[in-house]
Amino acid sequence: MKICCIVSDFPKVTETFALANVQQFRAAGHAARVFHIKPFRSHEIVHPDAREVVEDAMHFGYFTPQTFGLAVRRALRRPMGVARVVRHIVKAFWSQPRHLAVSMMLVPQALALAQKAKEDGVDFFYAEFAGYPATVAWIASRMTGIPFGFSAHAHDIFITQSLLSQKARDAVFVRTISDFNRRFLVEKAHVPMDKISVIRCGVAPGLAEAPAPEAPVDGQPFQLLFVGALLPRKGVDVLLKALAWLPKDTNWRLRIIGGGSQEAALRDLAKTLPEGRVTFDGAQPSDVVHAAMAQAHLVIVPSIEGAEGRSEGIPVVLMEAMAHGRPVIASRLSGIPELVQAGVTGYLVAPGEVQALSTAIGRVMEEYPSALGLARAGQARVLADYNIGKNANALLELIRESK
Repeated sequence: MKICCIVSDFPKVTETFALANVQQFRAAGHAARVFHIKPFRSHEIVHPDAREVVEDAMHFGYFTPQTFGLAVRRALRRPMGVARVVRHIVKAFWSQPRHLAVSMMLVPQALALAQKAKEDGVDFFYAEFAGYPATVAWIASRMTGIPFGFSAHAHDIFITQSLLSQKARDAVFVRTISDFNRRFLVEKAHVPMDKISVIRCGVAPGLAEAPAPEAPVDGQPFQLLFVGALLPRKGVDVLLKALAWLPKDTNWRLRIIGGGSQEAALRDLAKTLPEGRVTFDGAQPSDVVHAAMAQAHLVIVPSIEGAEGRSEGIPVVLMEAMAHGRPVIASRLSGIPELVQAGVTGYLVAPGEVQALSTAIGRVMEEYPSALGLARAGQARVLADYNIGKNANALLELIRESK
């Protein structure tokens, strides 16, 4: 089967699941290829085992001769279909000019993809997000008759639900990553319950081979780790402020892996903490991230709700940390409590609560043997329910059922 997997940004270190799904589809014998809407992210770090998928990815510029040439050929075959698509988009986003403008920009690109897919014999369009990737898949499907399905993760459904119900009605399936999202889709976007399948994201089970952590000894510092984009919704400022509340004699070190727009501000905030306690390592390849997790005593994911409803789904970094058998503290946000169950598989705090996060960090330090017990339960949970191979195969089965 030829599967066209549609994403916005590619490659993107914070969306490793998109690459992993394509790799699993290929491993199962299918011709899976990525189409990315935005220009190629040449600055991203690509792990060697993903290079083949990355180099085979496809993109059409928004306003290029190639795009318009392909788009016109498809539009001439389905002129009324194009008119109906435009009418749906205008009706859905009439009161949201930014979303309307972007969605209209996607029409030529989606038409070009439709024409290319017809020429290449594509059997299925799979969009990794319910926002613009699903819009492109929806348009291409309407212009070709090739079926499509899409996944719903987080802010792709939280920011706006306009056009979402139309795309869901026309899709073969809507896959989402949490029960929280399924309820949201039914209640806010009026997606039929029987159209939605909950299939978690996942990580490779081999991560569980890392040695179990031990409490620091002989005056060694307690190693804390944050991994993720340095953006407001990641809550790194909350973490730094929480560390300031710890007793002055607490021996800790925080390693921050990731980059983003807030890095300068966070570096300034870190200067208010004792010198040398916080290091910023920038974005790193996956092998460095996993090595850092293997050395950490505690991984912290202090997410908050961002602007326009941007929020986490279930962060992959949590799955990875738990697969490594590391204790975790995370925010009680979106679908996170489905993975990190308070007092069962980890620790939860209210988003943005500085003192609550500080108290939780102090508790883990003081009761580390108990924290390790929760970590073992968390590791078992990830291996059972968040296995990337098993879950990608479940997603592939949804695609197969469309044929």
